[in-house]
Amino acid sequence: MSVPDQSSSPTMFDGMRRLISGVSVITANNRKGDRLAMTATSVTSVSAEPPSLLACVNKDARLGQGMEATEYFCVNLLAPKHKQISVNCSTPENGISRYEHGHWKCDEETGIFYLADSQAVFFCSKKAVYTYGTHDIFIGDVMRTQVAEGEPTVLAYLNGQYVDL
Repeated sequence: MSVPDQSSSPTMFDGMRRLISGVSVITANNRKGDRLAMTATSVTSVSAEPPSLLACVNKDARLGQGMEATEYFCVNLLAPKHKQISVNCSTPENGISRYEHGHWKCDEETGIFYLADSQAVFFCSKKAVYTYGTHDIFIGDVMRTQVAEGEPTVLAYLNGQYVDL
């Protein structure tokens, strides 16, 4: 019995490239207080009561290691004007230089930096972490939400490219 040739078969990644996702930057601090930020498209609401959301982070990412050690994290929903910030936060080598662009502020309650001009900002208290495969799934209760004034504009990701909505 022969094994079918899988090399030309579509993969999960091929299929997922066809799913449009909003682009976010997740921020947290590690135990030393260092600022951490990472671009993510795997963020979604979990529950309305209590208000909560989840973010999936690769276990090897510095952000994930920081989120393991901290009580709080923040999800910043990006607008098209934040494209460079998204690029900066998706490149691990950028380190602290990723904060050179954008209107970053420090939240007084949590000490976490957030993009003050994001479409929405969710300040979260970490409630659970689940590991599955290569990623950790962080669930946080939303303590506070900040929403931009005016009509929403969204930075999205589809088929390996940014899309302005």
